[in-house]
Amino acid sequence: MDKKKITIKEVAEKADVSPATASRVAGNYGYVSESNRKKVLDAIRELGYRPNMLARSMVTKSTRTLGLVVTDITNPFFAQLMRSVEDVTWEAGYTLFLANTDENIQREEAIIQTILERQVDGLILVPATSQPVPYLEHFINKGIPLVLLDRNIKGLAVDAVMVDNENGAYQAVMHLIKLGHQRIGMVLDNPDISTNAERLSGYRRAFHDADLIVEEQLIQSCQYTEQSAFHLVTDMFTQPKRPTALFAANNFMTLGVLHAARQANLRIPEDIALVGFDDMEWPALGPLQITTVAQPVQKLGSEAAKRLLVRIQGDHTSPMEIRLKTNFIIRKSCGS
Repeated sequence: MDKKKITIKEVAEKADVSPATASRVAGNYGYVSESNRKKVLDAIRELGYRPNMLARSMVTKSTRTLGLVVTDITNPFFAQLMRSVEDVTWEAGYTLFLANTDENIQREEAIIQTILERQVDGLILVPATSQPVPYLEHFINKGIPLVLLDRNIKGLAVDAVMVDNENGAYQAVMHLIKLGHQRIGMVLDNPDISTNAERLSGYRRAFHDADLIVEEQLIQSCQYTEQSAFHLVTDMFTQPKRPTALFAANNFMTLGVLHAARQANLRIPEDIALVGFDDMEWPALGPLQITTVAQPVQKLGSEAAKRLLVRIQGDHTSPMEIRLKTNFIIRKSCGS
């Protein structure tokens, strides 16, 4: 037999306060003296009371839920982001709704609509495109706070938390140039996404500062998967003048390069030097230590969560763009 559901009236009687006072404590709204708050919380724990979230949201105009939309939760980078966001939001009393877009704009639009219907208090989004889209403008016009994470969108007046992608890429490519490489290939996915565009800009700036000419055919883009990168780099290795070094713009691209090098019997770094973007601890890497541009993943997620909570609490100041520094870690894959 189901256990009898405890009512807020029973909590009030147990705490010797009015039902209105008990409701304010349970719903975390309005003023209640500390002594009465303690009595109600003690009664809630003793009786095992669970509040009616729908009824509470009708009173407080808050569901205590947030949306977090990323591109692919199987990517360790986004898994770490999600965990760091949740650590902050859970501590603040919010529950996360998580969704994946698979870099698909139509799927992202459908997810945003569903999140709207769920009446979340705010949204953190890793956008599938860096171009303006009507459904995000519609979301913002509803008065729901939105924070962009990892990527930006042109002309969208919301907070964004990212790393300094351009300088991170610049350091990586300049390091390869200083090691004597001139035919440095770059492997990236969608160049329209802000992170890729910024990393490509860093690549070009390193060549410019070194008075070297960029060979456009060495810049190749593909889908955001290890398999796509593998096929792309395999083709690059069959060219008459293959690159002597590669800069992989994210972790999936790095794995694709490693797979293609093994398939072509090319040794890293003896035959091809490699620098990646994103620090990883994946079994697929084996004993090879990858020189990489490491991102402060935990801080990225926590900063985005904090910005969202500040907006929910009523901060209406101008949108902020927060840029975190990367860390260039030199290991054995670049041959230094």
